Amino acid sequence: MPRLFIGLGVQNTRKVGGRTIFRILISGAGTESSNGEFVKDGVINGEPFYSLGINVIYWDGSEWIIEDNIFEDNTYKSADLITWEQANGVSPAPTSTLYYTP
Repeated sequence: MPRLFIGLGVQNTRKVGGRTIFRILISGAGTESSNGEFVKDGVINGEPFYSLGINVIYWDGSEWIIEDNIFEDNTYKSADLITWEQANGVSPAPTSTLYYTP
């Protein structure tokens, strides 16, 4: 599967060119338990959500949230699944790699 880096500032990137994001690799987060490969696992609030064990990435109606249930809080947030900033997690905020369906 090709690895795609998207850094164009695209808003709401769950579908690009008819392809759907099915995995999100989160890396470099200061909150170690927020790092890893999240896989599409269903729908919440009309948007896909992604899980990694008990941790999830979901759309809360205004932004994407990494809910880290090991850390017991929302750790990072993003408007586009690409650029992340601290919510309650430890600095630095992570980077992400998005993987799409063919």
